[in-house]
This record gives sequence, structure tokens and C-alpha cells, in this order.
Amino acid sequence: MSRLLGYSLISGILLAGSWPVNGITPLIFISLIPILFVEDIISGDNLAKKNIRLFFYSYIAFLTWNIATTWWIVYSTIPGAIFANVVNSSFYSIIFLLYSRVKRKIDFKAAILFLITFWITFEKFHLNWEFSWPWLNLGNVFSERINWIQWYEYTGVFGGSLWVLCANFLLFTILRKYSSFKDKRRFYIRIIPRFLLISFPIIISLLVKPKINKGEEFRILITQPKIDPWGAKYGNSKSNLDYFKIFKDLTNEELSANEYDFVFTSETYFSEGYGENVDYFRFTKLYDSLNNYLSQFNNTNLISGIQFYKLYQNQKEKPTKSANPVRDNIWVDYFNSSINMSANKGFDYNHKSKLVVGSEYMPFKSFLQPIIGTVMIDLGGTIRSMGTQHESERKVFKHSLKELKTIPIVCYETIYGEYVANYVELGANFISIITNDSWWGDTPGHRHLLSYARLRAIENRRYIIRSANSGISAVINEVGEYQAILPFDEKGVISGSGYSISERTFYSKNGDYIARLSMLVSILLLLLSFSKVKE
Repeated sequence: MSRLLGYSLISGILLAGSWPVNGITPLIFISLIPILFVEDIISGDNLAKKNIRLFFYSYIAFLTWNIATTWWIVYSTIPGAIFANVVNSSFYSIIFLLYSRVKRKIDFKAAILFLITFWITFEKFHLNWEFSWPWLNLGNVFSERINWIQWYEYTGVFGGSLWVLCANFLLFTILRKYSSFKDKRRFYIRIIPRFLLISFPIIISLLVKPKINKGEEFRILITQPKIDPWGAKYGNSKSNLDYFKIFKDLTNEELSANEYDFVFTSETYFSEGYGENVDYFRFTKLYDSLNNYLSQFNNTNLISGIQFYKLYQNQKEKPTKSANPVRDNIWVDYFNSSINMSANKGFDYNHKSKLVVGSEYMPFKSFLQPIIGTVMIDLGGTIRSMGTQHESERKVFKHSLKELKTIPIVCYETIYGEYVANYVELGANFISIITNDSWWGDTPGHRHLLSYARLRAIENRRYIIRSANSGISAVINEVGEYQAILPFDEKGVISGSGYSISERTFYSKNGDYIARLSMLVSILLLLLSFSKVKE
């Protein structure tokens, strides 16, 4: 037992120790080997309760990985953090149980193929269901090794997941035969080519330079207001007009002295009280103040975070899935939104569509609330669930005078590769990210999210402009390099420039095709395992 427990802990530590931004990335290529040995030992012994023991030991490994990597979620929502770590770990253990079944029912080679493809299938599933939490998808681990993964423009992060899983099995299949080599020199002769094969994607990335046709240069100004989300901002001690004044004080000198195409504020920058009524925003004092200010800078568009709400009156039935009841026949939807404004040209808006479980919405709320009530499902703000924007209504933000088009990505949406690529399909020639990572304090959380933005730059070959409330704000170029950075916990502005890029990458055209192929293969193997009688 102690040996199996040790193997489990080693796997969890290796997985966590490889993770960005301070991890030792090569550890990921051996991280699953100890837990694969655990399965090999359990499946080959004569003891009972194999499935229970395998689930237990694999759960220890994956819980160690989850807690060590994403413990900082507690700063936002303690129940949500517990749920994310406890439940997410069980999913990976179930994958190992099914792998062991395929291995018993079919054979070891089929089981290898199954684990690789089913793991990737799960990662894809984790991007799209109601409990979505893809933070630990294996392909994300290379976000600080951008020189290794320039080929992500063809595969997306699932190419990285495939690389990691294949690497672990390449080494595991030879290590499990170590005792059978009487002459250990033969073992080393056979394992060295496997290391070279694992390194091959890195060599390709370093040697093959992308050919990118850059278009129009544009100038940007990013604000970093450093507003405490736990304090005055959400204590209603300041109004949106107060935050407009802060925005004006931060930007006036730069905008007056230099010409900028865009100026950015962070996620939910204007979020006084319940927010602004989206249907009447054009008639508010905030809109007038912003419009008058921007009229001094005719070339400049503002992209800002804002909280909107929409009222539904005289509606007996719930008008939308996310609508919250106010009183008889009156409902309201709340939105975490972004706006695009320029002087005297009106405004465009988009609502955040990938919401954070436990702080912005409660999964299966309509099913759970009648059973367990509202108290049990309040995971830090989820009683007032947020709404999302229908896919058909999403739009790119266009500059008022130039052929510049950008994607309005909000915070957590950064993690969703195909989601961002679908926006690129609408014609965006650079990417904007507005975020508020201050909830997590100075923990790995905000650094992870910044690092993951580099993956989106490579996948789509687009410049990324990132405005974060307390940092880290940045300009990232099309190969994932930082061009400008405003450090965490500093208040101020940062200026920079980027280039519009119109050509679409193979990944932006085809999305998560690796995951879709993996889904087909893994389901076929799983069905085949259930059709077998022999253990």
C-alpha cells in the first residue's frame, strides 16, 4: 500500500510541478508514469476490489495535482474551490478506471489508444458542459514555453495534450519492461530514441518559422486602475461617474499628447449597483460623460468592461434560462459585458458567454433549486445568475474610422481556444482581453490566465491587447511574446502598438478537430470493451 500511495503522490507532484508559470515543464512528460505503474500493479495482482483501489490511488494523484495547482480559487469562492478540486479529480480517476477496463477486456495496445483519446475527449467535454473547468487541460502546460509550441497554429492546445499523453506512454511501455533486460545497455539504447522522438515537436517549432503577413499598425492605451474588488468597488461607495473620473484622470494626459486607435479598461469597470440598463444606456449620464470625453479624440475607440441588465415586464413565464425574478411578471437578466464606443457613433456591446462556475452562475440551477433551495446552491453570488449572449448575436468590435476589428474576450473566456477562434472567423484581426483577476490576489491564478493568453495568440496568429484591473496588463504579439507589460498591483497606463493580421490559421479554420477525432476513436474502443466477455 505504501508503495502505491507513494507512486500516486509522485504523479500528483510531477503534474503540479510542471505547471506554469514557475513549474519545470519537462516533468509533464513523465508525470503520468507513476500512476500508470499503479494501475499495472493493481491489474496484475491477486487482490480483490481492483476498481476501488485504482480509483482511490489515482484520486490521490489527481487531487494532489488539482489542489497544488488551483488552490487559489478559495480567494474567490471557498465552496466553489472545494467543488472544483474534489469533483474534477474524480473525473480523471474515472478515466483511469475505464482505461483499466479496456486493458482487461481487449489488450494493452488498445488501452493505450483509449486512454490517450478518451482523456482528450474528456478535455473537450470539459470545455462545453455546465461544470466547465478546463484550467488543467494538459495542452495548457506549455504556455510559458512558446518556442516549443509554434505549431499550435495547426493543432491548438489539444496537440499539446496529445504530445504529453503519447510521451508518457512512450516511456512507460519501455520502463515496465526494465526488469526483462538482462543487458541494461539494451534498455538505454532503446530508451534514448524515445526521448529524441518526444523532443521532435520542439525541434520543429524552433526550426520552422511562421510566415505572417502583417497589416495595418495600430496604437493602443491600456488602463490598469487597481480597484479593490472586495472593497469600495463592490461596497457601492462609488458610482460609475466616480469610475469615469478615475478613467479620465488615468488617460487624459496620454490621449491629449498622443494619437491612439483604442483605449481599454478592465472587466466590469463600470458596475455600480445592478449595472446599467442595456436598453437605455444611451440616455444615461455615464454614456454622455464618455461620449463627451471621447469627442476630444475623434480617432480613439473605447473598449470597456461594464455590467448591464435587461428588464422583462409583463412576462408570466420565465423569458430566458438565466432570468431572475423581481416580482410578479417582472424578470431581470444580469450581464458581464464589454462595450465599444467612439465619439458620436453610438456603441456596440457583447455579453460574456463563458461564465465561471460558482461565482457567476450555478449549473443545473433550474433542476437543483426546487430540490435543495437557494441557500445550498449559493456558491458566492450564484443566486443571482448571470446571462450570456446567444452565439448568433456575437460580434466583433470595429474601429470607427479604420479597418481594425477585434474580439471582445472577457477574463475566463481566455481559456477557450475554439471559442476564441470562432470570433476570429467573424473577421477579427486582433484580440482584446479585459479581465479582473484581483479576486485571487497575488497568487498563481492571475499569472496562469495571462500565460494562457499567449496560447490564443499562437493558435490564431493575432496580437493580443490585455487590460487587467490590478494587472498584469500586456501587449502580446502573434508568436506569444510579451511586447509590453504593466506589472501586477501597479496603478497606471501602458501604451503600445500592434498589427492587424487577416490571414487565418489552420486551427482557427478547423478548431478542435483532434478532440473530435479522439471522441470517435475512444467511444468505439469503449463500446468494443463492453462487447467483450473475457476478462
